[in-house]
Amino acid sequence: MAYVEMGIIGEWGEHHDPDLSTYWAPHDEPDHVANRTWIPGMEKILGDAFAKAFKNKKVMVRYAYEFKDYEFGIYWDSWSQPQEIVRGYEEMKKLGDRWKTQPIGGEITWNWGDLARFKSFEEVVADKDTREYVMEQIRNLHCNHLGGITWADFNDPEFQKNAETLQKAMGYRFVINEFSYPKEIKEGEQFPVSFKVINTGSSPFYYNWPVEIALLDPESHQKVWGQILEGVNISEWMPGDNWSLDEHKYQTAPETYHIRKNISIDAPIAKGKYILALTVLDPAGMHPSLRFANENYFEGGYHPMGYIGIDESVSDTRLNPDLFFDIQSDKSLKYQLKQPVPVIFDTDVGNDIDDVLAMQMLFNYEKAGKIDLLGITISKSNPYSIEYIDGYCRLNERGDIPLGYAYNGATPEDGGYLRQTLDTIIEGNKILYPQRSIKDNLPEGYKLLRKLLASQPDNSVVFIAVGPETNLSRLLHSEADEYSPLDGKSLVAQKVKLLSVMGGLYGNEFDFPEWNLVQDINAAQTVFSEWPTPVIASGWELGNKLLYPHQSILNDFPDGYKHPLCVSYQIYDKMPYDRQTWDLTSVLQAIEPEKDYFELSTKGTITIDSVGHSLFNASDKGQHQYLMIQGKENIQRTLDAIVRQVTGKEEKNINQ
Repeated sequence: MAYVEMGIIGEWGEHHDPDLSTYWAPHDEPDHVANRTWIPGMEKILGDAFAKAFKNKKVMVRYAYEFKDYEFGIYWDSWSQPQEIVRGYEEMKKLGDRWKTQPIGGEITWNWGDLARFKSFEEVVADKDTREYVMEQIRNLHCNHLGGITWADFNDPEFQKNAETLQKAMGYRFVINEFSYPKEIKEGEQFPVSFKVINTGSSPFYYNWPVEIALLDPESHQKVWGQILEGVNISEWMPGDNWSLDEHKYQTAPETYHIRKNISIDAPIAKGKYILALTVLDPAGMHPSLRFANENYFEGGYHPMGYIGIDESVSDTRLNPDLFFDIQSDKSLKYQLKQPVPVIFDTDVGNDIDDVLAMQMLFNYEKAGKIDLLGITISKSNPYSIEYIDGYCRLNERGDIPLGYAYNGATPEDGGYLRQTLDTIIEGNKILYPQRSIKDNLPEGYKLLRKLLASQPDNSVVFIAVGPETNLSRLLHSEADEYSPLDGKSLVAQKVKLLSVMGGLYGNEFDFPEWNLVQDINAAQTVFSEWPTPVIASGWELGNKLLYPHQSILNDFPDGYKHPLCVSYQIYDKMPYDRQTWDLTSVLQAIEPEKDYFELSTKGTITIDSVGHSLFNASDKGQHQYLMIQGKENIQRTLDAIVRQVTGKEEKNINQ
């Protein structure tokens, strides 16, 4: 769904009979009569309702000039009708640059007014003067789309030609005029890519969909690697302005946008010859969906630019045009909802209560369809942590979730709430019913991780680690086994998209070795020095600013008095207390990065010294970043999001 047309009031849904205001004379009455031909205040009721209901979509309204407090687009059902010059064309012109951010469109209604002399839409566009009149309005109003052609004969060759003329003028039309790149690149080294694009259409593309650069197999044309180009906003690629009908061009020519990026291949790619390609992805499913107006096109949505060598020289980069697919014939593009993100959670449940809150966040994300929780590995080497997590999984109807355990790992003590919660009986019943324990010989954490990763698509898994890095370190040093012929580091590089880790201290506010790192310093040093994918760290100072409200524990859970999370929270420390949300920040950033709850530091490298201090060195080549947050409003907004996700409620009102 691209746009929403507001059409729920009045005759034909056109906001007249009754009118929204007295801007124009009534349609079927000599004068306006309040609450009969005119409804005072209706534009605010409708405007508020549509703005609230469609926060992420563009809303279009027939009489946009009535909605002075809203940045709505326009649909006009009598486009290019001479009788509607004043009410339609001139009113839309008064909105100035509204077209740059909101769509302008509608219908050509040819069965009344001057257009009634035509018996069909085919006749409308076949008439040269009328067709140019339509074209002038399309270009000057920056028309995005037009309807009213349902009954046209699309098999009529003359109509096809005339319709194509109008269609090419409407909406965006991105043409790549120039593309340059090196013939050969080295794995791990940056290489420059540059291209120029111009919008020869009439309107922008109104959503900032990501542009992807990709390597395609030279035979199958299937993608083997891809990377989003950061900082490229296609919704800013504007057309020209002020159309000249005599010269058939915009007097203000469209800008040429020059995109220059330095890129590095961030995944293992075999040496050889590939095709470098460009596409625009639909963020709903991250599949190619928007096409450039260029003939170099492959079925499936990629625009090939030429051959390129990975650690291998290529003598000729040019593609044979016979390989190209007819862009108009491609029916393979599809709309697809974004697939759940595959997530692995590594936790030391039992050391702090924030692990339980973070685990509940993940179960709620999974219930909402946002993630697929592949498995949980336990970094706390205490048997009660197995029973607690298993019981908690069953509480959330995920008793089937694979568990792994760090044998001979860190923090073997019972902790402050594990055994107590497992032993709690309320109303004659236990509140947790675990069925797995240390006696069940759970797999080593790193072995389970190898098994889970081997079964997932490349570059797909989001890894969240909120305790000592024992399992992660052992994974990196693991050898090939029955699950994968790759060693641990290579397996992670191939399968993991991101590591979101709670650990360390960043900035100058505090200076001490952070607890998670200190428990297994060797493991922390290994992970931060050898992990081969991007890493986002949440430091102690971040969660320290975001305190989970105890009121939520007391009030927001049905039967909270016997809910294991609430019981454990109240066992862990004396109520009332508001606990820091250290682990929860790593979960929130990993699953909802697009919400910008946190700021990201520049890229760099995090190293761990011999006593557990985390040291950050900025570097363009680094794969590490850390989270930051400033300002009371941002902190409250983020805390509200955390509470919503822990409780599984969309709206929260917390009395603090």
